[in-house]
Amino acid sequence: MATTLRTMISAISLACLALPAHAGNEWEPVRQGQGREDISTWVRSVDGMAVKAFKGVTEVHQTTLTVLALLADIPGLSNWVYQCQSGVQPDKYSADHTYARFKGIWPASDRDVLFRSTVTQQADGSVLVDSQQVEGYPPQDGFVRMPYLHNTFRLVPLKGQWTRVEFETQVDLGGLVPTWLANAVSTKAPLVTLEGLKAQVGQARYQIKSVQELPTYYHTGKLIDLPASHLQP
Repeated sequence: MATTLRTMISAISLACLALPAHAGNEWEPVRQGQGREDISTWVRSVDGMAVKAFKGVTEVHQTTLTVLALLADIPGLSNWVYQCQSGVQPDKYSADHTYARFKGIWPASDRDVLFRSTVTQQADGSVLVDSQQVEGYPPQDGFVRMPYLHNTFRLVPLKGQWTRVEFETQVDLGGLVPTWLANAVSTKAPLVTLEGLKAQVGQARYQIKSVQELPTYYHTGKLIDLPASHLQP
């Protein structure tokens, strides 16, 4: 497997956020959820990208604060993100940086990426966690560096301590990627990731009570302002 090192997780939004690279292409439904807790997924082709952009949407009976606590748990990414081996906040980088490794699907090699995350609250009250690949991390033996990743989670607080989770990703895996593998990633990743999120988010360690318990980069700029019902586990 070639290990050409170029440089990766997505812009979410059903209405007002989009990835410029594929702005003209239509989303193709892959799976239609049958209830509010079920998962719906879509893909769409992107010029020059082997892996289609993908997104998934579901609702969880958890506070938005609880879901944010899950997203902030970098070592815990391997418990629920599709094919994730590990996630760490690397030395000599600010806390908003994550170095992640992903298991390759035969015959592809394992992948890795350094990405930086920003957290902003939108005018409609939703919270956007936006992660984008950045350069600078030294090459690692046995891993093909992902040259591009843009990933977003958009969290919408709902009544009754429900949260709508909208997840979208565009990724360039780097190296050589067979067509069947690229298709497998785009169709499986949103479903497996959101299934994993739903399985993990109820754990006690994510039942925090204040936005101040989140990492400091979650507080950059205006402090996240959630409904009172979403500040109670």
